[in-house]
Amino acid sequence: MAKLLPCVVAMVAVLALCNVWLPAFVPPPAGQSLRHGVHMSTAVGAAAVLGAAPAAFADKIDDAATKLSEASYPFLKEIDWTSPVYGSLPNANPVKVLAVINKALVMGASMDSAALKKGVLAHASAIGHVDSKGMIPLPDYTAINAAIGHMVASVPKNQVIDVFNAAGDVVRKEKLVPT
Repeated sequence: MAKLLPCVVAMVAVLALCNVWLPAFVPPPAGQSLRHGVHMSTAVGAAAVLGAAPAAFADKIDDAATKLSEASYPFLKEIDWTSPVYGSLPNANPVKVLAVINKALVMGASMDSAALKKGVLAHASAIGHVDSKGMIPLPDYTAINAAIGHMVASVPKNQVIDVFNAAGDVVRKEKLVPT
């Protein structure tokens, strides 16, 4: 919504400027007068329509999620998701893992509620489509990646970095992956 506000303001300004030279096809409500050729009802109506309209096209996050999903999906299909290794972090220090979870929860509490809801629903839908190998279909995977992108984009960058650094400390210092 914060990214939409400048666009709405710009569109209202353009409409107002256009109405300086062109009269409105609908007269203003009774009791309102023209002010420099701009009808208040025109500006309010335009702002309401622009503010309420959903995005007609995918945004950069959705585009990136599609690209990431299509590129990584073949790799994911090769993994045995039923293996017990994915339910644990071998050799991980539980206190450090809790620190990562804490940072992630703090970040989650700051997320835009609409983005968070969309992410939860994307995951819930995907869980309903898990096959016998623990894999989900590409459209569900893409929806999850897009939802996560929007959720992360809705929080302050310092919280994202806190989670990244905390997770990096666990992975690097616990030798879960080679450095």
